[in-house]
Amino acid sequence: MSPDRDAIALDEPKHRAGAEPAYAAARVAGPLVTAVFPLIVAAIAVGVWQTLAMALGLGRDGVTIELEITIPLVVLLLVIPFLDRAGVYRSPLAISVGIVIVPTLALFLLSRLSSLPSLLHVAPASWLIGLQVFRVAGGAAWLVALLSRELRKPQFSVEAGILDVLVGLTAVPTALLVARGSPYATGIGIVWNAVGLFDFLLAIGLARIPGGGPGHMLITRTPALLALRPAVLGIVALGVPLAIILHVLSLWQLVAH
Repeated sequence: MSPDRDAIALDEPKHRAGAEPAYAAARVAGPLVTAVFPLIVAAIAVGVWQTLAMALGLGRDGVTIELEITIPLVVLLLVIPFLDRAGVYRSPLAISVGIVIVPTLALFLLSRLSSLPSLLHVAPASWLIGLQVFRVAGGAAWLVALLSRELRKPQFSVEAGILDVLVGLTAVPTALLVARGSPYATGIGIVWNAVGLFDFLLAIGLARIPGGGPGHMLITRTPALLALRPAVLGIVALGVPLAIILHVLSLWQLVAH
């Protein structure tokens, strides 16, 4: 990895002595958060399969649509480490552009599916909302990075951590409210999705601040941030684009209903 003016390298034993709790938390949070992403991809694959069974049956068309939706997710999940080794994620600008381009392209391709309106009509509105509980994991990673005191400018971690945890913790209650068909459920669901998308808009702006965004975390060679690196990589490369897609589809579904 080439040197970067934002990169930091500390003497690990000395730093660990001053920040042992945060370092220990990062060592636990890193693998746990990283493990969330394959589980989310699997949950989406199962959910799409069940929705297709209700909407179209499990014939050839259903299998084709299932593969068209799940294969790109699996490929992205598997290709992230190779893109990382190629240095794609060293640039904060590349990260921000990727966060915008991946969901935009995915939503465009999904909109080309003639069966998408039928799938959104059949799928429980609570499903797309409840899936976002995984954002608790992302928020936890940002907060652990904040507690490590290894960020020169912590604004990004404060905003991203708090709002991610808030959106993730309210995902299941909001989904249950929508599932019960409360008179205010649709409006609450729309507001909840809007808050989730606003979180990303704000985070993308704050990520451009040198010394505190995910780009800085990925190039910083300090103990806690090194332990969190795989989690941060998964969040920015897969978690954020996936959450944006789920928010937009949920809004589409709620407004259409």
